[in-house]
Amino acid sequence: MIYRQHSATSRGSVTRTICSAVIGSVLVAPTAAAQSSTPTSWQTRHQDAVWVGGTIDRPITKKTALWFDGSWRRMAFGREPQQLLLRPGVQYTVTNGVRIAAGYVYVATAPYGALPAANPTREHRSWQQLLLTHRAGRVAFTQRYRLEQRWLFPLVPGVAGSADREYGDATYQNRLRYMGRAQTELSQVKVKGRPVLLYGWNELLMPLGGPTQTLTIGQNRASVGFGIPHSPKLRTEIGYMNLYNAFPSRRANEVNHTLWVSWHYTGAAK
Repeated sequence: MIYRQHSATSRGSVTRTICSAVIGSVLVAPTAAAQSSTPTSWQTRHQDAVWVGGTIDRPITKKTALWFDGSWRRMAFGREPQQLLLRPGVQYTVTNGVRIAAGYVYVATAPYGALPAANPTREHRSWQQLLLTHRAGRVAFTQRYRLEQRWLFPLVPGVAGSADREYGDATYQNRLRYMGRAQTELSQVKVKGRPVLLYGWNELLMPLGGPTQTLTIGQNRASVGFGIPHSPKLRTEIGYMNLYNAFPSRRANEVNHTLWVSWHYTGAAK
């Protein structure tokens, strides 16, 4: 969502503030990996990735909107498959700056990278979230709290001699996610008469439940980039994302340096 800023706060000061916060967040992931492991027992791999995706926020009434986001994710800077994610949902505006939402997710994941899983997986997920937005001077802030219920199925080899795979036994997990985002308009940099956005965000993904899954950090995603406007409702975001991912069962960590390109449509209620 694009927010209009109305303040005389110095653009240079705002830009420095956002950049400093995001750079600090980007450094969290490798630091967390180093502190939570020892060189002899854990291994860490740095990899390149490309994610391409989009979001649609389409109001159907003054309070209710349809939501969809999806992404196509590739490793080795696009040469190898990683993941496909599709996430539809419905949002409801409680009051100005407060929205709740719920929906479904389908995820198809291939064995990928230097530390691949044994089998491809298919995941079915339900999710609920609270979204809070506000402004402080020229900066717009977003906080997102999301709870997920996840059913993960490995695709295991089928009948001997067949190339087909079949669903294995499901694993159930709960996960809590928190994302904080800040963005501002670069009033001196415009495309089609509209200012380009500078944004930064960080998201923690924390498994819940089980003897080793009580608010541990499963993933940390930190990103900084630009939003290029095409119209009042449409923009493209291009940024860098540092994704730290922990695999306790394999005693491994990965840090994926990701080019993240996304298309965003935000409609308006009639």
